[in-house]
Formats: sequence, C-alpha cells, structure tokens
Amino acid sequence: MLKVERKKCRVFFRTEIIRIRILGSSAGGGTPQWNCGCKNCRAVRQQLLGRRTQSSIVVSGDGKRWILLNASPDICTQIISFPELAPTGTIRGSAICAVVLTDGEMDHIVGLLSLREQSKLQLVCSKSLRRLLTHDFPLLKVLENYCSIDYAPFPFQTSSLTISAFNLSGKNPLYAKGHAKKDSVVAVQLTSTNTKKTIVYLPCLPAITDDVRQFVEGCDCLLVDGTFWSNQEMVLLGITERTAYDMGHVPIDGNNGSLAWLRELDIPQIIYIHINNTNPILLKTSPERKMVNQAGIKVGYDGMEVLI
Repeated sequence: MLKVERKKCRVFFRTEIIRIRILGSSAGGGTPQWNCGCKNCRAVRQQLLGRRTQSSIVVSGDGKRWILLNASPDICTQIISFPELAPTGTIRGSAICAVVLTDGEMDHIVGLLSLREQSKLQLVCSKSLRRLLTHDFPLLKVLENYCSIDYAPFPFQTSSLTISAFNLSGKNPLYAKGHAKKDSVVAVQLTSTNTKKTIVYLPCLPAITDDVRQFVEGCDCLLVDGTFWSNQEMVLLGITERTAYDMGHVPIDGNNGSLAWLRELDIPQIIYIHINNTNPILLKTSPERKMVNQAGIKVGYDGMEVLI
C-alpha cells in the first residue's frame, strides 16, 4: 500500500491592501434623473436597469479609516448602503476620517451639508476650491455653524495613504463668476505607504494632455471620467447646446476620445465612473458597452468594490 504524505498547506491572507468602494457611479442628477425621460432613465423606472446615485467613492488603506472622495447629494443613502462606514462603539462617530474634493460642481459638494452632524470635519481640497466654497457659493460658511472644519491642502497624509493632486483645469462651476484659477479642477492620486500601490481618481477629465498621461502612468487602478459617450450627446437629444468638451468632459468615443487613449495604457484596472444618465454604455447589450468591454475597461456601478 502506498503511503500518501499529506503536506500542510499555509494560506496567506494579504492584509495590506487598498480597498475602493464606489458609492455612486452616476454624473449629476443620478440615474434616473428626477426630470429626465431619456432611454436609460425610462429603463430604470421600468426596473430594467439598476439605479445609480451621484458620483462618490471611499478608499481605505487599512480597512478601518476611510477617505471620502467627493460628497454627492446622495451621500446619506450611500453611507447607509456601506455598513463599514457606520459608527462602532460610540453614540456618534464615523469611519470617514477625511473628505477630499476634486472640484466645485454641485454633484460633488452639496453632500457636505449632510455631514454637518459630525463634530469635526477634515476637508482636503485645493486653495481655489476653498475660495469658491467660501465666497462664490459660501457652503463652508454655513457648515461652520454646525461643525468645525479642519482644512488641509494637497498633499495630505493619513496613517496609510498619501494623497496628492494634479491640476487639470481652471474651469469654474456655473455659479462662480470670478476669474478661474488653475487648480479649480484636480485629479487625485492615493498611494499606500505600505505597499506603494497607487490609485488615480479622475471623475472630471477636461483634456488628455501629456501631463495627464504622465500623471496616470504606472498607477495600479484608474477611475476615470465616463460622463458622455459622444461629444454631441446632449445636443443631439435636444437637452442643451453645450457639448461634452464645453462641460469639461472628454467623451469616450472618437479618435481623440478617452477609449482610444485608455486601451493603450498598461494599467491593471481601469474603471469608468461619473457616467451620465444619457450614456449608452449603461445598457449592457448596447454596441457602445461592447466596445468598452472589448477594450478591457470596466463600467463602474454603485456598490462596486475594488482591491489593489
């Protein structure tokens, strides 16, 4: 009889990882947007397509403290949907240790007012954005009546993540009438101090420049602007006369679109976020979605989790 030697197998669990949770994957208005009758919004109301809340993510390097990137108007619902953000062992509290803002658009800042019950709010943003939210749209002045705000510019350091920013555009939101500063819109890079793994968060991409190419090079995960499929998307629907570029977003399609650029990048995970309710990639059976899938790029959705 043959003796079978049983070897002990050791299972190693990787504890030092960056965790990403997409709280909201839609552009401003969500899907369905309350006053929109486009094909996608109709499909959601008919329960043929999943609902999407407005753009926001959380990131953690230790699984305990979380960085909130952009505070959407849907933030309360989004926080409730992710139990790991709930308080533990205290009457009041949150696992969110800081809020990082990339721009001053309504879908990225209005949720700050819903965080007013926190006794102290750590806010990280550019100097220009702080100025906008103090003078042009004095949200911070209102918020300071409810909680203290500890403001920090980039770069910002937590115990497990280093957060830096890259200036993308000086385009102001519609409510801001003053002269736009170059850091009104930024991309954010989060790097683990333990593993050196890097995430780039880029929900608003005004242009694909050499500097942008350099900023995302070598990252392990890129969450990137997927707002519109085509430059004329909203114009052709009769919604507005403003193109995608006019609104500060490179469209996905076209020779100069983001898909042509992204399919050439050597990045392990690329995910489209901030997707407008009119975008055909929301439909899994659409030819546009098929093109994105064939390029190896994922379409982000509410509740999606990514490990780096």
